[in-house]
Amino acid sequence: MLKLKSQLRELENTNLTHLKQDELDVLIDNMLENIGSIDPELRDSLIFPTFLKLIDGEILSSQQYQDILEICFDYEHLFFRIGDKYTDSVFTRSFSSLIIAGLLNKDSQLGFFSEDTVKYAFSRSIEYLKNERDTRGYVEVKGWAHSIAHGADLLVAQVKHPKFKIEDSKEILTTIHNCLLKDAAYIDEEDERLVFVIEALIDKNIPIKSLEDWIAGLLNDLELIYGIEGFSNNYFRTKFNITIFLKSLYFIIGFKNEKCRLRELINSHLKSLHQKLYGVSESLTDKT
Repeated sequence: MLKLKSQLRELENTNLTHLKQDELDVLIDNMLENIGSIDPELRDSLIFPTFLKLIDGEILSSQQYQDILEICFDYEHLFFRIGDKYTDSVFTRSFSSLIIAGLLNKDSQLGFFSEDTVKYAFSRSIEYLKNERDTRGYVEVKGWAHSIAHGADLLVAQVKHPKFKIEDSKEILTTIHNCLLKDAAYIDEEDERLVFVIEALIDKNIPIKSLEDWIAGLLNDLELIYGIEGFSNNYFRTKFNITIFLKSLYFIIGFKNEKCRLRELINSHLKSLHQKLYGVSESLTDKT
């Protein structure tokens, strides 16, 4: 690990095109093996940026792009100990998802992945987020786990890909729905990263009615939790996730179109939730 760290530091400010093919293969293998390192410098500051340089710089062959994608989707990477909670395995899963997102983003320009490969990537990404249970954002000493945020980045790459089919939007929305209902309270900007997925869907011209129905379903599930548990900790955590997400969505939509009817719907739902908990707000002028 120390040797890899030293090597990547040396390569940090150099053009990687000078690497011979066998050197490049060894480097890629070593980085994939250590992609989930609990050393935040090695993982965040060296391995991940080096992968992006290799991917974006078009230094890799089409076969290398394919090989890295397949490895990242295996049970030693994206699905490594899937279902674990509060273990270091989350770093391997989370950073594998970022590499996959980088590959898909580049493939949007180059088109070297077949339609079947892109379809496979989509189904595996959905499966990953469905089963990810470790929702931590920042982990003291070890740095960013951020599985939900990185998973959202992966979904954005899927939606923006030219081979994405709008009829697959339902699966994307269901996945975000499930993420918002996980046993977690998102405090590390996961809401905005998830909203970027919705923004990408809007850019792909998803029918606004589909989003309206989806938001209604999300709030209906929150109401079901209340009906079963009342004002439980689970209810308030879920309400927090949903309301923060909707507030972020409200403003990000507004940056593009202030008069979008989806904003009016969000405003109405948030007002109803507020009144449910606190009653009709008093005017600030009535405060003493």
